[in-house]
Order: sequence, then structure tokens, then C-alpha cells
Amino acid sequence: MRLCVALDMASKDENLALVRELKGLDLWLKVGLRSYLRDGAKIIEELKGAGEFKIFLDLKLYDIPNTMADAAEVVSKIGVDMINLHASAGERAMKTVMERLNALQNRPLVLAVSALTSFNESEFEAVYNDTISRSVRKFSQMSFEAGLDGMVCSVFESK
Repeated sequence: MRLCVALDMASKDENLALVRELKGLDLWLKVGLRSYLRDGAKIIEELKGAGEFKIFLDLKLYDIPNTMADAAEVVSKIGVDMINLHASAGERAMKTVMERLNALQNRPLVLAVSALTSFNESEFEAVYNDTISRSVRKFSQMSFEAGLDGMVCSVFESK
């Protein structure tokens, strides 16, 4: 298992300074939505050039199946090593993404996000009409059947 460091600093320069401090370590770098929107796809090239890091692009894709597959293909072609998507987009959406990415010569790992950790139980039930625990099990099964590489869930649901 390798550590994944979140590049969630307030500026690109702060993120790159952190990356310079980490040079030589065997770890993953996570680029989230804010950093990616602010710094663009070029940040991935810069990070790849900064060391032997693996890049996790944490965009949590969620849309209709074809749009998710289009987006997954685009970000795959910029050289990221792992991406994620919302399992609640459904099994068809996840299968569509995997079919598209499996056609590529080199595809990233694809993880499904089960439940955002910002949800408490009552907020989650108001949106999904089910408990977090049951939904995570259901999302995990759907993700497995769709051919994804893994799941993202809190430690409480990992049992």
C-alpha cells in the first residue's frame, strides 16, 4: 500500500512546493476538482515531470453514461494513473465508462465513490432513501459487476 498525498493547497505554487519536498518518495499525488479546474490539465504534465509519482485525478465523475465515458477518456489521455466516479450514477454508467477505457492502450485505474464523507446518516437517507451501509454494499456490488478496479468508502463502511 502506498500513501496518497492530496494536493489541496490554496495555490498551484503551494502544491508544487509540496511536491518538491516529496520528491524521491514512492507515493501517489491526488489532484482534486479545485486544483484541476484552477490549474488545468497542464498540472498533470508538471506533476509527472516532477518525479516518479502516480497521479490520482479525483474529479468524482457523475453525469449521463456517455458524457461520463467521454470525460473519462479525455482525462485518461492526459496520463493520469487513477480516476474516480460516483457509483450512484448507476451500473450502466460505470459499464459504459469501463467499456470505453478498456478500448484504450493504457487506461487508468477506475474507482467508484460510494458516499461522500460529508453526509451524515439522515442527510444521506434524505437523498438516497437508504442507509449509508446498505447503499455502500449495493454500490460495491454494482461497481464490481461493472468491472471497476475498486471502491472509495469510509473506514466505517469498509468492513
